[in-house]
Amino acid sequence: MMIGALVFLLMEDSANSKISYKDLNKKISTWLPESILKKVPNGNLVTLGQLMNHESGIPDVAEEDDFYLAVLGNPNKLWSQTELLDFVQGSKAIFNPGDTAIYSNTTTLLVAMIIEKISGRNHADLLREKVINPLGLTNTYYHPHDALPAYVAQGYYDLYRNHTLINVSNFMTGNGTGYNGVYSNVIDLYRFLDALLISKTLLSQSSLDLMMHTGKSDGTNRYGYGIMRKFIEREPNAAWGHSGRDLGYSANLFY
Repeated sequence: MMIGALVFLLMEDSANSKISYKDLNKKISTWLPESILKKVPNGNLVTLGQLMNHESGIPDVAEEDDFYLAVLGNPNKLWSQTELLDFVQGSKAIFNPGDTAIYSNTTTLLVAMIIEKISGRNHADLLREKVINPLGLTNTYYHPHDALPAYVAQGYYDLYRNHTLINVSNFMTGNGTGYNGVYSNVIDLYRFLDALLISKTLLSQSSLDLMMHTGKSDGTNRYGYGIMRKFIEREPNAAWGHSGRDLGYSANLFY
């Protein structure tokens, strides 16, 4: 959701950032080279908007067994974006772009790559400049771009399915590539949620309206551009926000 907000902040500053609202409808081949697109099922077909609302059909690297086997073999490796895309190369698309919606972390990674291609800057630097620092999120870190304090919560998992919990806090599962790696606390996350959805001081109303324009449903959620509508069976009292998970961790932030 922070990456989604960053995209819209850059669109609001289109004169300097060189990205605008209309770019949501452009194919990602507008920015990404063939060397990247050929790694990604549907790579030459999908638009930036379809990446952000999960209508791309691109497989989720976080669901690939080979990736987790690689993590087990080298748990402290810092994965590059292109290395992570290797794990979906050769896979079949899950569906044709726009047919339905299924969440994929791979798409947020590609959004970060597009941000960097257009701006010529690291997306982590932009995230801190546009979101983290202006909102005063002093207990929010984007690892490994930011060093973590000693007191971060430890994550545990029954990694070998033998009823024994193992500390997996140091396992690197794609941190800092666009879909993973934010460490924060409840107060900071509330500040972000308040600025985005309650006080509405982070984005302009037109940006927020567009961000919250939902597309297809996966049966449980509806997806906007970088945000999700969850608990849709409770309409009109469903929630806006995002859920997240990593090996040994899970989090939910909803309004």
